[in-house]
Amino acid sequence: MYLLYSFSTIVYQLLLKLVALWHPKAKLLVEGRKETLVALGELPKTTKKRFWFHCASLGEYDMALPLMEACHKSNPELEIFVSFYSPSGMQHYHKRGFVPNAVFYLPADTQSQMKSLVQAVAADRLYLLKYEFWPNLLRAAQVAGLEVFAVNTILRPSQVYFQWYGGFFRKALQRVSYFGVQNEATSALLSGVGIAAQKIEVLGDLRWNRVLQAKLIAPKNQILEQFSEGSPLLILGSSWPQEEKLLFEMLQLEALKSIKILIAPHDLSQAHLGQLKERFPEALFYTQLEKNAVAFNQDQRILVLDTIGHLSSAYQYGSLAFVGGGFSGSLHNILEPLAFGLPVMFGPKHQKFPEAQQFIDLGFAKEIANVKELDLAVDDYLENQASIKVQIVAQLDQLRAQLPKKLLI
Repeated sequence: MYLLYSFSTIVYQLLLKLVALWHPKAKLLVEGRKETLVALGELPKTTKKRFWFHCASLGEYDMALPLMEACHKSNPELEIFVSFYSPSGMQHYHKRGFVPNAVFYLPADTQSQMKSLVQAVAADRLYLLKYEFWPNLLRAAQVAGLEVFAVNTILRPSQVYFQWYGGFFRKALQRVSYFGVQNEATSALLSGVGIAAQKIEVLGDLRWNRVLQAKLIAPKNQILEQFSEGSPLLILGSSWPQEEKLLFEMLQLEALKSIKILIAPHDLSQAHLGQLKERFPEALFYTQLEKNAVAFNQDQRILVLDTIGHLSSAYQYGSLAFVGGGFSGSLHNILEPLAFGLPVMFGPKHQKFPEAQQFIDLGFAKEIANVKELDLAVDDYLENQASIKVQIVAQLDQLRAQLPKKLLI
């Protein structure tokens, strides 16, 4: 299996280089990987303690932020290095406020590259977010005596580690020193493949720490505050065409008369924004208001948030949220609206996101398959809006992940 894994890794590298000839994101990854070891080699030598966090993308970086900040608070002299697999992390991490000492792309998971990387980083500890269990990285870390903490880990029975043919990957799990997992189900899966109980601890989901922290510092927005004034506000968060189609169908039925709507599309291309303008000709666009390019009055009911970076704080003005991605199996962040006490709705394909079922069971989320279900859900949530918000906020206080001292020092 090791030979097969090594061969497939090399083939993938070659294909990635080929795709990079015309695909901008692949090109960023290929070029960024070339620079990793050079950049790390140019860092000055230090005797300070160093923690290395590996995050697949920006989402995992957001998960790690509360832990990174807590580690730095415990030891202000601590150096924090961060590696990313995805260009999205490299391009946007600096917008989150906390700035690590060094940030770099994770090279391809070959034995030689990972050995060189572990030596160049020279960390005291490696944190792996969620399920970033790269076999050669873990092997190189073990050989170097590097302590490896897997944090915010959440696993499913369908993953390769738990299949009859997954022995090679299960061996990689055995090289992890400690698992801080999100739930009991993940703890049971790890125990079932021979991970010692003393290496596993159920801590909860670090994403709650992050969204609750972000809520406290969410900036005010005069445009959104003015737009939402006087009426309940339905927010389509990171919407895809399926959610936008259902909204359009509701409007055709003359539903939603008493509320305002904020559409924050996932796709901000000019082509898609043009489609939204055709489908919702009465809609205003945020950037037009920002530039004072159009007049605004309280009778206008639909606003398109055609910018990046405003959605998470926009939820503070909302009454309920319809979150995109639930019709494709790639549900977007439902924690951000819940943090502000908004009940949420989403499409039926949410099985990979356990928090979705968790809040369905609590009564603060609904699965939506068609316009009739959306109409009923909106009516139900608006009728009970005040009491639901109080219940959600109370529930969230119990969901903060623990940060035991051993994770911080």
